[in-house]
Amino acid sequence: MNQELDELDKKILNVLQENADLTYAELGRMLGVSPSTVYMRLRKLKEKGFIKRIVAEVAPEPVGLNLRALIFLAIDVRKYNDVVGKLSNITNVKAVYDVTGEWTLVSEVYVKDHKELSEILDVIGALEGVQSTSTAIVLRVIKEDRKVLIT
Repeated sequence: MNQELDELDKKILNVLQENADLTYAELGRMLGVSPSTVYMRLRKLKEKGFIKRIVAEVAPEPVGLNLRALIFLAIDVRKYNDVVGKLSNITNVKAVYDVTGEWTLVSEVYVKDHKELSEILDVIGALEGVQSTSTAIVLRVIKEDRKVLIT
């Protein structure tokens, strides 16, 4: 897919990953093109699936989500779709990853406190098809960068 991106598309994607709050005019000035060019390029990038969505990234702690944990799950593969569907519908589960190795899935959760984490672990552990779990509480984030560098 990278062949479909020209240099302007790449610049737009890289700039927006740093600051998606820019107006078309501001982005156009930065890149030396008109606001209408920026608008048309963004529309095409969205249509082609290069941009999934543009959202505000909210810091979890100021809204009371003070604890982040990774929950590793071993599941009965015959119940895979059921477990994934139910796990994905739990509000505080922010990511679900299908992984290789000892565990089948890894989920990332944001919760208020240990009590809320315990409640979510009870819900997850009770899902039909979940054989075992292991939990790691995130003590601090050393690096977290969701940007994809486009070269």
